[in-house]
Order: sequence, then C-alpha cells, then structure tokens
Amino acid sequence: MIPRAAAIILLSALWMSSGREQSVFVRIPQGISAAALSEQLEREGALFRKRLFLGAVKILKLDRKLRYGTYMFYRNSPVFNVIEELNKGIGILIKVTIPEGFRAGQIAERLEAESIAEAFEFAEYAQKNKLEGYLFPETYYLPPADSPKRICGIFKSQFDKIVSELNLSAKAAAAGLTPRQALILASIIEKEAGGDDEKFLISGIFHNRLKKRMRLESCSTVRYALNKWQKPLSIEDTLFESPFNTYRRRGLPPAPICNPGKMSLAAAVEPDDTELLFFVLDADGKHNFSKYFEQHRKKKYEKKSKK
Repeated sequence: MIPRAAAIILLSALWMSSGREQSVFVRIPQGISAAALSEQLEREGALFRKRLFLGAVKILKLDRKLRYGTYMFYRNSPVFNVIEELNKGIGILIKVTIPEGFRAGQIAERLEAESIAEAFEFAEYAQKNKLEGYLFPETYYLPPADSPKRICGIFKSQFDKIVSELNLSAKAAAAGLTPRQALILASIIEKEAGGDDEKFLISGIFHNRLKKRMRLESCSTVRYALNKWQKPLSIEDTLFESPFNTYRRRGLPPAPICNPGKMSLAAAVEPDDTELLFFVLDADGKHNFSKYFEQHRKKKYEKKSKK
C-alpha cells in the first residue's frame, strides 16, 4: 500500500495541467542533487511546483535513482511524468551523420540544423581549441542542446580510436611523417580524391612531390585559404598569399583543411608506390594521372577544350 501522503502527492501530480503545446529540453548533469534538480526543472519550465517534485521524490525514495542525460518534457509537465522519465533514464538522442571531408564550420551548421548545438558556439570552440581535422566524420547519436565541449570530446574520442586501429603513428614515422603531418596530408587527400579508389594513388603522388621538394599545388588548399568552395579557381586565386596556398608554399600547410575519414588517414601513411607526379580532373569528373609535366599540360589543355 502507498502511504496516504504519497497517494495525495501522486494524485495531485497526475491532476496538474500540462502545457502540451510547448516542449522543453533539459540537460541533467551527472551527480546533481534532487534539490538542485528541482530548481533546474522549475527554472526551465518543465515543472510547475518544485516542492511537489521534491516531496514525491523523497517519499518514493528516488532521490539517488534519478538519472542524468538530456530529456524532453512538456512545459509544466505533471510531476509524476517527470519523475517516471528521470527514473527510467531514457534520454533523447538525435541521429546525425557527419560526412567525410566536412570542415568544422559545416559540422557546426549541421549540428544546429538538428538542434544539437548552436553553430556559432560550436565553431568558436572548435577553432579556439584547434580541432579541425580531429572531428571524426561518422554517424553519431547525440543529445539535443548539448555543449560544444562534450560533442567535440565525442568526435575526438572516435578519432583517437581510429588512429589507434590504423597504428597511424608508427606508419606515419615509416612514411617519413609525424602524426600531425599525416593528418594534414589526409585532409588534403580527402578533398582532392574523387573516391576511395583514388586516395592511395593520390597519396603516392603527394609523397613523391614532397620528396622532390615540389609544391603540392593542391586546389583544395587554395579553396581553404580563400574560403571559396563553389566557383572555379582563377590563376589569380593560386597566387593568393597564404600559408595554406600550396601553389606558392612548399611542403604541407600548417593545419588540416577538413576532417578526413578513415580511408584518407590510411592512405596518407600507406601511399601507393608510383612514379606519377601529376593529376588533373577531367570534364567527366575523373582524374587523369601523369608522370611527366608535358603529359600533364596536354591533359589540362584537353580538359579546357572539352568545356
């Protein structure tokens, strides 16, 4: 039998009106006390009376059983409904897919579109903590209205896992790169390759150019420097002064230009053994590869003539 006082509280809770026309997301931190939780729930509009909530939690001895996470409640929900949800601990998670090659700014926009984080706050946090390249592209299940710090931590943990699976540090050293250089190269490969089948060959070409102290001449690095991702690049664009412009600077740029996937990371440290030095995108969207500059120049001319 439920004690009379408890019955009164629970019946009152069930009879409380609920503003079902509006919903609120509440993120419950780990270790919060029942008193602090009642304050938060009332402040964010999930509860009408915090004292009723505290009384019910105390009588039902649930103060240590309410689970943290992100929940959706109707505004001014019945107390019993709120307690039941917190006791079950089934928070809300939103499925979001981050494509390979997305930049931090693009990830921020997608997270905001899914009501997971504010785009500006996420982009600012990622930039401040120099996380471009470390936000691993994958399908995630994330709570709504989450913090950039926690989301970036999830992305970075997945990145660390993949790097460990690939044994990237050891393979980078064998390829003459530091792990950071391998990541930067992987980000360029991600943006340059037309598909996974090209990544290891393009990596081999870039390794060859680095060894010969040739400029990488990656259009993607110029696009990153100019933030110009849609319109065709001009000759003037390739002359733009930036440490990211590999048409003007030898070696790798100072930081990743996107967040590469697993295949691009693997390709960066396991390049194809090739004598090729050049590639150009043809009119059909495929790359043509050449060993000699004259061949490359001819293919570039053929590409222009087909337009």
